[in-house]
Amino acid sequence: MDEPQPPASAVCSLDEAPDAWRGYLSPAEIATELDRLLPRIRDDALHARLKAIRDSLPPDDAKDKAG
Repeated sequence: MDEPQPPASAVCSLDEAPDAWRGYLSPAEIATELDRLLPRIRDDALHARLKAIRDSLPPDDAKDKAG
């Protein structure tokens, strides 16, 4: 039987990785996506719930600086 080979690179613990590396969006990125999607949502109940989530997030700094 062959001997086990050492890993090719060091192990990275997921809990030590930045959120962006984990595939999570930052609150500002979520706000940007909701701003893009909200005008297209026709279901009033869904729109109201997503708008409440959007309103609970911090303002999108990039949009504030550009406008």
